[in-house]
Amino acid sequence: MKNQNRIFQIVIIGLYLVTFLVISINILQKNLWFDESVQFWISKGLNPDSNPLSPVGNVIDVIENNKHYNMDPGGFGILLHYWSMLSNNIIWLRLLPFIFFIGIVLSFIYLSYVWMKNLSIALLMGFIPILYPMILNMGFEVRAYSMETLGAVLCVIAIDQLTKRIDYKSLIFWACIFSLFITSRYSLIIVVFVASLFILYLIFKEKIPLKKRLLSAMIYSIPLILSLCYIYFFALVYQNVNIEPLSYLPYLSKNPFLLISPFNFLYISSIGICSILFFAKNKYQFLKKYEFLLFFTVAVNILFIVLSFMGKHPWSPTSNRCISMVVLMVICFSAFIGELLKPLFNTKDVTKYYLLSFILIFIIYERKGNLLSRYGNDMNTYFNFRKVDINQFDKIYVDRWESPYIKYLFEYGKLKDEIGKTYPNKFTFKKAMRHGFYDGKVTLEEYYLKQPKMNELTNYDLLITPELFSQGNNDKWILLDKTTNFWIKRDK
Repeated sequence: MKNQNRIFQIVIIGLYLVTFLVISINILQKNLWFDESVQFWISKGLNPDSNPLSPVGNVIDVIENNKHYNMDPGGFGILLHYWSMLSNNIIWLRLLPFIFFIGIVLSFIYLSYVWMKNLSIALLMGFIPILYPMILNMGFEVRAYSMETLGAVLCVIAIDQLTKRIDYKSLIFWACIFSLFITSRYSLIIVVFVASLFILYLIFKEKIPLKKRLLSAMIYSIPLILSLCYIYFFALVYQNVNIEPLSYLPYLSKNPFLLISPFNFLYISSIGICSILFFAKNKYQFLKKYEFLLFFTVAVNILFIVLSFMGKHPWSPTSNRCISMVVLMVICFSAFIGELLKPLFNTKDVTKYYLLSFILIFIIYERKGNLLSRYGNDMNTYFNFRKVDINQFDKIYVDRWESPYIKYLFEYGKLKDEIGKTYPNKFTFKKAMRHGFYDGKVTLEEYYLKQPKMNELTNYDLLITPELFSQGNNDKWILLDKTTNFWIKRDK
Protein backbone atom coordinates (compact mmCIF):
# COMPACT_ATOMS: atom_id res chain seq x y z
CA MET A 1 0.00 0.00 0.00
CA LYS A 2 2.82 2.42 0.82
CA ASN A 3 4.42 1.68 -2.54
CA GLN A 4 1.12 2.31 -4.33
CA ASN A 5 0.71 5.58 -2.45
CA ARG A 6 4.23 6.66 -3.40
CA ILE A 7 3.66 5.75 -7.06
CA PHE A 8 0.39 7.71 -7.00
CA GLN A 9 2.20 10.77 -5.61
CA ILE A 10 4.86 10.48 -8.32
CA VAL A 11 2.11 10.31 -10.96
CA ILE A 12 0.43 13.43 -9.51
CA ILE A 13 3.74 15.30 -9.41
CA GLY A 14 4.25 14.26 -13.04
CA LEU A 15 0.83 15.70 -13.85
CA TYR A 16 1.88 18.95 -12.17
CA LEU A 17 4.97 19.13 -14.38
CA VAL A 18 2.93 18.50 -17.53
CA THR A 19 0.18 20.93 -16.49
CA PHE A 20 2.62 23.70 -15.60
CA LEU A 21 4.42 23.12 -18.88
CA VAL A 22 1.11 23.61 -20.69
CA ILE A 23 -0.11 26.65 -18.76
CA SER A 24 3.33 28.27 -18.99
CA ILE A 25 2.56 28.86 -22.68
CA ASN A 26 0.38 31.71 -21.43
CA ILE A 27 3.55 33.55 -20.43
CA LEU A 28 4.44 33.72 -24.13
CA GLN A 29 1.33 35.79 -24.90
CA LYS A 30 2.82 38.54 -27.07
CA ASN A 31 0.37 41.38 -26.36
CA LEU A 32 -0.13 43.46 -23.26
CA TRP A 33 -3.75 44.55 -23.20
CA PHE A 34 -4.72 48.06 -22.13
CA ASP A 35 -4.75 47.62 -18.33
CA GLU A 36 -1.50 45.65 -18.37
CA SER A 37 0.17 48.32 -20.51
CA VAL A 38 -1.00 51.05 -18.13
CA GLN A 39 0.42 49.02 -15.23
CA PHE A 40 3.74 48.74 -17.07
CA TRP A 41 4.03 52.49 -17.66
CA ILE A 42 3.10 53.23 -14.06
CA SER A 43 5.92 50.89 -12.94
CA LYS A 44 8.29 53.01 -15.02
CA GLY A 45 7.25 56.14 -13.15
CA LEU A 46 5.32 57.28 -16.22
CA ASN A 47 1.73 56.89 -17.42
CA PRO A 48 -0.08 55.93 -20.63
CA ASP A 49 -0.30 59.62 -21.60
CA SER A 50 3.43 60.23 -21.23
CA ASN A 51 5.17 61.43 -24.38
CA PRO A 52 6.98 58.78 -26.42
CA LEU A 53 10.58 58.14 -25.34
CA SER A 54 10.10 59.86 -21.99
CA PRO A 55 12.87 59.07 -19.46
CA VAL A 56 11.81 56.61 -16.78
CA GLY A 57 11.16 57.87 -13.28
CA ASN A 58 12.04 56.67 -9.82
CA VAL A 59 9.86 54.95 -7.23
CA ILE A 60 8.39 58.30 -6.12
CA ASP A 61 7.23 58.83 -9.71
CA VAL A 62 5.70 55.34 -9.65
CA ILE A 63 3.63 56.30 -6.59
CA GLU A 64 2.67 59.65 -8.12
CA ASN A 65 1.46 58.16 -11.42
CA ASN A 66 -0.31 55.27 -9.71
CA LYS A 67 -2.54 57.57 -7.71
CA HIS A 68 -3.85 59.25 -10.89
CA TYR A 69 -3.91 56.37 -13.39
CA ASN A 70 -4.85 53.34 -11.33
CA MET A 71 -7.47 52.20 -8.84
CA ASP A 72 -5.34 50.24 -6.40
CA PRO A 73 -2.83 51.17 -3.66
CA GLY A 74 0.16 50.70 -5.99
CA GLY A 75 2.24 48.06 -4.24
CA PHE A 76 2.34 45.81 -7.30
CA GLY A 77 3.52 48.74 -9.43
CA ILE A 78 6.41 49.33 -7.04
CA LEU A 79 7.35 45.63 -7.17
CA LEU A 80 7.14 45.70 -10.97
CA HIS A 81 9.33 48.84 -11.00
CA TYR A 82 12.22 46.90 -9.46
CA TRP A 83 11.36 43.63 -11.22
CA SER A 84 11.53 45.28 -14.69
CA MET A 85 14.98 46.68 -13.94
CA LEU A 86 16.27 43.21 -14.91
CA SER A 87 14.24 42.96 -18.11
CA ASN A 88 11.27 44.54 -19.90
CA ASN A 89 10.51 41.43 -21.93
CA ILE A 90 6.84 40.41 -21.72
CA ILE A 91 7.82 36.91 -20.60
CA TRP A 92 9.74 38.38 -17.67
CA LEU A 93 6.89 40.76 -16.82
CA ARG A 94 4.35 37.92 -16.77
CA LEU A 95 6.66 35.83 -14.61
CA LEU A 96 6.04 38.13 -11.61
CA PRO A 97 2.28 37.39 -11.29
CA PHE A 98 3.02 33.76 -12.19
CA ILE A 99 5.29 33.47 -9.13
CA PHE A 100 2.38 34.64 -6.97
CA PHE A 101 0.20 32.02 -8.68
CA ILE A 102 2.71 29.28 -7.86
CA GLY A 103 2.52 30.52 -4.26
CA ILE A 104 -1.27 30.07 -4.36
CA VAL A 105 -0.96 26.46 -5.56
CA LEU A 106 1.67 25.66 -2.90
CA SER A 107 -0.53 27.29 -0.24
CA PHE A 108 -3.50 25.09 -1.21
CA ILE A 109 -1.25 22.02 -0.93
CA TYR A 110 0.07 23.19 2.44
CA LEU A 111 -3.38 23.89 3.91
CA SER A 112 -4.76 20.58 2.69
CA TYR A 113 -1.82 18.73 4.20
CA VAL A 114 -2.24 20.52 7.55
CA TRP A 115 -5.93 19.60 7.63
CA MET A 116 -5.84 16.10 6.10
CA LYS A 117 -2.38 14.89 7.19
CA ASN A 118 -2.30 13.11 3.83
CA LEU A 119 0.16 14.18 1.13
CA SER A 120 -1.76 12.44 -1.67
CA ILE A 121 -4.96 14.37 -0.91
CA ALA A 122 -2.97 17.60 -0.49
CA LEU A 123 -1.37 17.18 -3.91
CA LEU A 124 -4.79 16.63 -5.47
CA MET A 125 -6.17 19.80 -3.83
CA GLY A 126 -3.33 21.84 -5.34
CA PHE A 127 -5.00 21.40 -8.72
CA ILE A 128 -8.11 23.33 -7.65
CA PRO A 129 -6.67 26.84 -8.20
CA ILE A 130 -5.17 25.62 -11.48
CA LEU A 131 -8.59 24.44 -12.68
CA TYR A 132 -10.42 27.56 -11.44
CA PRO A 133 -10.33 29.86 -14.52
CA MET A 134 -10.42 33.22 -12.70
CA ILE A 135 -7.51 32.34 -10.42
CA LEU A 136 -5.50 30.81 -13.27
CA ASN A 137 -6.06 33.73 -15.67
CA MET A 138 -4.91 36.27 -13.12
CA GLY A 139 -1.75 34.20 -12.66
CA PHE A 140 -0.50 35.64 -15.96
CA GLU A 141 -2.06 39.09 -15.86
CA VAL A 142 0.55 41.82 -15.38
CA ARG A 143 -1.56 43.35 -12.64
CA ALA A 144 -2.06 42.98 -8.90
CA TYR A 145 -4.76 40.27 -8.86
CA SER A 146 -2.53 37.22 -8.25
CA MET A 147 -0.72 39.14 -5.50
CA GLU A 148 -4.09 39.91 -3.90
CA THR A 149 -5.24 36.29 -4.20
CA LEU A 150 -2.11 34.94 -2.55
CA GLY A 151 -2.55 37.52 0.21
CA ALA A 152 -6.06 36.21 0.92
CA VAL A 153 -4.84 32.61 1.07
CA LEU A 154 -2.00 33.64 3.39
CA CYS A 155 -4.61 35.11 5.76
CA VAL A 156 -6.03 31.60 6.18
CA ILE A 157 -2.56 30.14 6.77
CA ALA A 158 -1.75 32.87 9.32
CA ILE A 159 -4.94 32.32 11.31
CA ASP A 160 -4.45 28.56 11.22
CA GLN A 161 -0.95 28.92 12.65
CA LEU A 162 -1.83 31.60 15.21
CA THR A 163 -4.75 29.58 16.60
CA LYS A 164 -2.15 26.99 17.61
CA ARG A 165 0.55 29.31 18.89
CA ILE A 166 0.98 33.05 19.30
CA ASP A 167 4.35 34.66 19.96
CA TYR A 168 5.99 37.98 19.16
CA LYS A 169 7.98 36.61 16.20
CA SER A 170 4.88 35.14 14.54
CA LEU A 171 2.88 38.32 15.03
CA ILE A 172 5.55 40.62 13.58
CA PHE A 173 6.12 38.19 10.69
CA TRP A 174 2.46 38.04 9.66
CA ALA A 175 1.96 41.77 10.27
CA CYS A 176 4.80 42.54 7.85
CA ILE A 177 3.45 40.04 5.29
CA PHE A 178 -0.04 41.56 5.43
CA SER A 179 1.39 45.09 5.32
CA LEU A 180 3.04 44.23 2.01
CA PHE A 181 0.11 42.39 0.46
CA ILE A 182 -2.60 44.96 1.31
CA THR A 183 -0.78 47.36 -1.01
CA SER A 184 -1.86 45.10 -3.90
CA ARG A 185 -5.58 45.97 -4.10
CA TYR A 186 -8.14 47.66 -1.84
CA SER A 187 -10.34 44.57 -1.67
CA LEU A 188 -7.60 42.66 0.17
CA ILE A 189 -7.80 45.27 2.95
CA ILE A 190 -11.32 43.96 3.62
CA VAL A 191 -9.98 40.41 4.01
CA VAL A 192 -7.01 41.46 6.16
CA PHE A 193 -9.31 43.62 8.30
CA VAL A 194 -11.46 40.60 9.20
CA ALA A 195 -8.37 38.43 9.68
CA SER A 196 -6.86 41.07 11.97
CA LEU A 197 -9.99 41.23 14.13
CA PHE A 198 -9.77 37.46 14.51
CA ILE A 199 -6.06 37.62 15.36
CA LEU A 200 -6.65 40.37 17.94
CA TYR A 201 -9.38 38.18 19.42
CA LEU A 202 -6.86 35.32 19.67
CA ILE A 203 -4.35 37.63 21.36
CA PHE A 204 -6.77 38.84 24.04
CA LYS A 205 -8.07 35.32 24.51
CA GLU A 206 -4.59 34.19 25.56
CA LYS A 207 -4.14 33.46 29.26
CA ILE A 208 -1.22 35.83 29.67
CA PRO A 209 -0.81 39.10 31.62
CA LEU A 210 -2.71 42.08 30.21
CA LYS A 211 0.58 43.91 29.60
CA LYS A 212 1.76 41.12 27.29
CA ARG A 213 -1.56 41.06 25.46
CA LEU A 214 -1.39 44.81 24.85
CA LEU A 215 2.23 44.52 23.67
CA SER A 216 1.29 41.66 21.33
CA ALA A 217 -1.56 43.73 19.89
CA MET A 218 0.79 46.68 19.35
CA ILE A 219 3.46 44.51 17.70
CA TYR A 220 0.86 43.16 15.29
CA SER A 221 -0.96 46.44 14.64
CA ILE A 222 1.84 48.97 14.11
CA PRO A 223 3.15 47.63 10.73
CA LEU A 224 -0.42 47.41 9.43
CA ILE A 225 -1.29 50.94 10.60
CA LEU A 226 1.85 52.31 8.90
CA SER A 227 0.94 50.51 5.67
CA LEU A 228 -2.65 51.78 5.83
CA CYS A 229 -1.38 55.34 6.37
CA TYR A 230 0.74 55.02 3.24
CA ILE A 231 -2.21 53.61 1.28
CA TYR A 232 -4.55 56.38 2.40
CA PHE A 233 -2.29 59.39 1.98
CA PHE A 234 -0.57 58.26 -1.23
CA ALA A 235 -3.42 56.55 -3.08
CA LEU A 236 -6.94 56.35 -1.65
CA VAL A 237 -7.40 60.05 -0.90
CA TYR A 238 -6.63 60.87 -4.55
CA GLN A 239 -8.35 57.95 -6.28
CA ASN A 240 -11.63 58.08 -4.37
CA VAL A 241 -12.41 61.75 -3.91
CA ASN A 242 -16.16 61.13 -3.70
CA ILE A 243 -16.01 57.36 -3.17
CA GLU A 244 -19.00 56.83 -5.46
CA PRO A 245 -19.70 53.63 -7.45
CA LEU A 246 -17.78 53.36 -10.71
CA SER A 247 -20.33 53.33 -13.52
CA TYR A 248 -19.00 50.23 -15.29
CA LEU A 249 -18.88 47.92 -12.25
CA PRO A 250 -21.68 45.89 -10.56
CA TYR A 251 -22.85 47.36 -7.24
CA LEU A 252 -25.69 46.00 -5.13
CA SER A 253 -26.61 49.58 -4.24
CA LYS A 254 -27.58 50.12 -7.86
CA ASN A 255 -28.95 46.67 -8.59
CA PRO A 256 -29.82 44.48 -5.56
CA PHE A 257 -31.32 41.90 -7.93
CA LEU A 258 -27.74 40.83 -8.72
CA LEU A 259 -28.08 38.62 -5.65
CA ILE A 260 -30.73 36.43 -7.25
CA SER A 261 -29.25 35.90 -10.70
CA PRO A 262 -28.69 32.13 -11.13
CA PHE A 263 -24.96 31.84 -10.46
CA ASN A 264 -24.92 34.61 -7.85
CA PHE A 265 -27.78 32.95 -5.99
CA LEU A 266 -25.81 29.71 -6.00
CA TYR A 267 -22.85 31.59 -4.52
CA ILE A 268 -25.07 33.20 -1.85
CA SER A 269 -26.37 29.72 -1.05
CA SER A 270 -22.79 28.54 -0.51
CA ILE A 271 -22.35 31.33 2.06
CA GLY A 272 -25.51 30.05 3.77
CA ILE A 273 -24.16 26.47 3.77
CA CYS A 274 -20.88 27.65 5.32
CA SER A 275 -22.91 29.46 8.01
CA ILE A 276 -24.91 26.30 8.78
CA LEU A 277 -21.72 24.23 8.96
CA PHE A 278 -20.18 26.77 11.33
CA PHE A 279 -23.09 26.49 13.76
CA ALA A 280 -23.02 22.68 13.42
CA LYS A 281 -19.35 22.49 14.46
CA ASN A 282 -20.16 21.09 17.91
CA LYS A 283 -22.35 18.40 16.44
CA TYR A 284 -19.80 17.09 13.92
CA GLN A 285 -16.27 16.77 15.30
CA PHE A 286 -14.49 17.08 11.94
CA LEU A 287 -15.94 20.59 11.53
CA LYS A 288 -14.10 21.87 14.61
CA LYS A 289 -10.82 22.25 12.75
CA TYR A 290 -12.62 24.38 10.12
CA GLU A 291 -14.33 26.62 12.65
CA PHE A 292 -12.11 29.61 11.94
CA LEU A 293 -12.17 29.03 8.14
CA LEU A 294 -15.97 28.94 8.02
CA PHE A 295 -16.34 32.00 10.24
CA PHE A 296 -13.67 33.90 8.33
CA THR A 297 -15.14 33.08 4.90
CA VAL A 298 -18.70 34.00 5.91
CA ALA A 299 -17.60 37.21 7.65
CA VAL A 300 -15.54 38.41 4.67
CA ASN A 301 -18.30 37.62 2.18
CA ILE A 302 -20.96 39.38 4.27
CA LEU A 303 -18.71 42.43 4.56
CA PHE A 304 -18.26 42.52 0.77
CA ILE A 305 -22.05 42.42 0.37
CA VAL A 306 -22.60 45.19 2.94
CA LEU A 307 -19.97 47.42 1.33
CA SER A 308 -21.53 46.85 -2.08
CA PHE A 309 -24.98 47.84 -0.77
CA MET A 310 -23.27 50.99 0.55
CA GLY A 311 -21.83 51.64 -2.92
CA LYS A 312 -18.24 51.29 -1.71
CA HIS A 313 -17.16 48.10 -3.50
CA PRO A 314 -18.45 46.13 -6.50
CA TRP A 315 -19.88 42.68 -5.89
CA SER A 316 -19.76 39.79 -8.31
CA PRO A 317 -18.57 36.22 -7.66
CA THR A 318 -17.53 35.98 -11.32
CA SER A 319 -15.46 39.18 -11.35
CA ASN A 320 -11.74 39.30 -10.67
CA ARG A 321 -12.45 42.49 -8.70
CA CYS A 322 -13.90 40.22 -5.99
CA ILE A 323 -11.28 37.51 -6.33
CA SER A 324 -10.13 37.64 -2.70
CA MET A 325 -13.61 36.86 -1.33
CA VAL A 326 -14.08 34.12 -3.93
CA VAL A 327 -10.78 32.38 -3.20
CA LEU A 328 -11.85 31.91 0.44
CA MET A 329 -14.92 30.05 -0.78
CA VAL A 330 -12.69 27.98 -3.07
CA ILE A 331 -10.53 27.07 -0.05
CA CYS A 332 -13.67 25.90 1.79
CA PHE A 333 -14.60 23.83 -1.25
CA SER A 334 -11.15 22.21 -1.38
CA ALA A 335 -11.28 21.46 2.37
CA PHE A 336 -14.56 19.57 2.12
CA ILE A 337 -13.56 17.77 -1.08
CA GLY A 338 -10.51 16.63 0.86
CA GLU A 339 -12.74 15.41 3.71
CA LEU A 340 -14.80 13.40 1.24
CA LEU A 341 -11.63 11.79 -0.12
CA LYS A 342 -10.21 10.89 3.30
CA PRO A 343 -12.28 7.71 3.81
CA LEU A 344 -11.24 6.55 0.36
CA PHE A 345 -7.55 6.87 1.26
CA ASN A 346 -8.09 5.01 4.53
CA THR A 347 -9.06 1.84 2.66
CA LYS A 348 -6.54 -0.73 1.45
CA ASP A 349 -8.13 -0.96 -1.98
CA VAL A 350 -5.50 0.26 -4.49
CA THR A 351 -8.02 0.78 -7.31
CA LYS A 352 -8.67 4.26 -5.90
CA TYR A 353 -5.25 5.35 -7.15
CA TYR A 354 -6.03 4.33 -10.73
CA LEU A 355 -9.52 5.82 -10.53
CA LEU A 356 -8.43 9.18 -9.11
CA SER A 357 -5.52 9.44 -11.56
CA PHE A 358 -7.88 8.79 -14.45
CA ILE A 359 -10.47 11.30 -13.16
CA LEU A 360 -7.83 14.02 -12.70
CA ILE A 361 -6.34 13.43 -16.15
CA PHE A 362 -9.82 13.51 -17.66
CA ILE A 363 -10.70 16.80 -15.90
CA ILE A 364 -7.42 18.42 -16.99
CA TYR A 365 -7.96 17.25 -20.58
CA GLU A 366 -11.57 18.45 -20.65
CA ARG A 367 -10.52 21.87 -19.36
CA LYS A 368 -7.48 22.22 -21.59
CA GLY A 369 -9.14 25.18 -23.31
CA ASN A 370 -9.29 27.05 -20.00
CA LEU A 371 -5.66 26.24 -19.26
CA LEU A 372 -4.69 28.17 -22.39
CA SER A 373 -7.37 30.83 -22.10
CA ARG A 374 -4.91 33.74 -22.27
CA TYR A 375 -2.81 32.46 -25.17
CA GLY A 376 -3.72 34.36 -28.30
CA ASN A 377 -6.80 35.79 -26.60
CA ASP A 378 -6.08 39.47 -27.19
CA MET A 379 -6.07 41.40 -30.43
CA ASN A 380 -2.90 40.58 -32.33
CA THR A 381 -1.49 44.09 -32.68
CA TYR A 382 2.10 42.85 -32.62
CA PHE A 383 1.36 40.33 -35.38
CA ASN A 384 -0.42 43.01 -37.40
CA PHE A 385 2.78 45.06 -37.39
CA ARG A 386 4.65 42.01 -38.66
CA LYS A 387 2.26 41.77 -41.64
CA VAL A 388 2.45 45.42 -42.65
CA ASP A 389 5.19 47.61 -44.12
CA ILE A 390 4.71 50.58 -41.84
CA ASN A 391 6.96 52.73 -44.04
CA GLN A 392 4.16 53.11 -46.60
CA PHE A 393 2.15 55.23 -44.14
CA ASP A 394 3.00 58.84 -43.27
CA LYS A 395 0.44 59.57 -40.55
CA ILE A 396 -0.78 56.93 -38.11
CA TYR A 397 -3.54 57.44 -35.53
CA VAL A 398 -3.61 55.10 -32.52
CA ASP A 399 -6.69 54.97 -30.30
CA ARG A 400 -6.61 55.01 -26.52
CA TRP A 401 -6.89 51.21 -26.20
CA GLU A 402 -3.77 50.53 -28.26
CA SER A 403 -1.64 53.59 -27.42
CA PRO A 404 -0.02 52.26 -24.21
CA TYR A 405 0.83 48.89 -25.74
CA ILE A 406 2.19 50.24 -29.02
CA LYS A 407 4.42 52.66 -27.13
CA TYR A 408 5.69 49.68 -25.11
CA LEU A 409 6.19 47.68 -28.30
CA PHE A 410 8.41 50.30 -29.94
CA GLU A 411 10.28 51.46 -26.83
CA TYR A 412 10.79 48.20 -24.91
CA GLY A 413 9.30 45.39 -26.97
CA LYS A 414 9.88 43.51 -30.21
CA LEU A 415 9.79 46.63 -32.42
CA LYS A 416 12.31 48.78 -30.53
CA ASP A 417 14.71 48.57 -33.49
CA GLU A 418 12.17 50.72 -35.38
CA ILE A 419 13.03 53.80 -33.30
CA GLY A 420 14.49 56.44 -35.60
CA LYS A 421 12.79 54.91 -38.63
CA THR A 422 9.04 55.22 -38.12
CA TYR A 423 8.61 55.85 -34.42
CA PRO A 424 7.50 58.18 -32.92
CA ASN A 425 7.34 60.75 -35.74
CA LYS A 426 4.53 59.13 -37.70
CA PHE A 427 2.33 58.34 -34.71
CA THR A 428 -0.44 60.31 -33.02
CA PHE A 429 -1.45 58.69 -29.73
CA LYS A 430 -4.89 59.22 -28.25
CA LYS A 431 -4.82 59.83 -24.51
CA ALA A 432 -5.92 56.98 -22.25
CA MET A 433 -9.19 56.87 -20.35
CA ARG A 434 -8.44 57.94 -16.81
CA HIS A 435 -10.29 56.47 -13.85
CA GLY A 436 -12.86 58.57 -12.06
CA PHE A 437 -16.22 58.06 -13.72
CA TYR A 438 -18.29 58.83 -10.66
CA ASP A 439 -20.57 61.63 -9.54
CA GLY A 440 -19.07 65.07 -10.07
CA LYS A 441 -16.69 63.92 -12.83
CA VAL A 442 -16.93 62.93 -16.49
CA THR A 443 -19.20 59.93 -17.01
CA LEU A 444 -18.17 57.00 -19.17
CA GLU A 445 -20.90 57.89 -21.67
CA GLU A 446 -19.70 61.49 -21.89
CA TYR A 447 -16.17 60.26 -22.49
CA TYR A 448 -17.27 58.09 -25.40
CA LEU A 449 -19.16 61.02 -26.96
CA LYS A 450 -15.90 62.95 -27.05
CA GLN A 451 -14.11 60.24 -29.05
CA PRO A 452 -13.53 61.12 -32.74
CA LYS A 453 -15.42 59.28 -35.47
CA MET A 454 -13.38 57.40 -38.05
CA ASN A 455 -14.61 59.61 -40.89
CA GLU A 456 -13.28 62.62 -38.99
CA LEU A 457 -9.77 61.19 -39.17
CA THR A 458 -9.27 61.11 -42.95
CA ASN A 459 -6.11 63.20 -42.67
CA TYR A 460 -4.45 60.01 -41.41
CA ASP A 461 -3.24 57.15 -43.63
CA LEU A 462 -3.68 54.39 -41.07
CA LEU A 463 -5.91 54.01 -38.02
CA ILE A 464 -5.01 51.47 -35.36
CA THR A 465 -8.21 50.99 -33.39
CA PRO A 466 -10.28 48.07 -32.12
CA GLU A 467 -13.29 50.18 -31.05
CA LEU A 468 -13.98 53.20 -33.29
CA PHE A 469 -15.49 51.14 -36.14
CA SER A 470 -18.31 49.95 -33.88
CA GLN A 471 -19.31 53.58 -33.19
CA GLY A 472 -20.40 54.19 -36.80
CA ASN A 473 -19.55 57.02 -39.22
CA ASN A 474 -16.85 54.76 -40.67
CA ASP A 475 -17.75 54.13 -44.34
CA LYS A 476 -14.56 55.79 -45.62
CA TRP A 477 -12.39 53.10 -44.03
CA ILE A 478 -11.70 49.43 -44.69
CA LEU A 479 -9.84 46.82 -42.68
CA LEU A 480 -6.33 46.25 -43.99
CA ASP A 481 -6.01 42.75 -45.42
CA LYS A 482 -4.89 40.05 -42.95
CA THR A 483 -5.04 42.37 -39.94
CA THR A 484 -7.54 42.66 -37.09
CA ASN A 485 -7.50 46.36 -36.18
CA PHE A 486 -5.51 48.24 -38.85
CA TRP A 487 -7.77 50.45 -41.01
CA ILE A 488 -6.94 52.23 -44.28
CA LYS A 489 -8.99 54.60 -46.45
CA ARG A 490 -11.16 52.93 -49.08
CA ASP A 491 -9.72 54.94 -51.93
CA LYS A 492 -6.14 53.85 -51.17
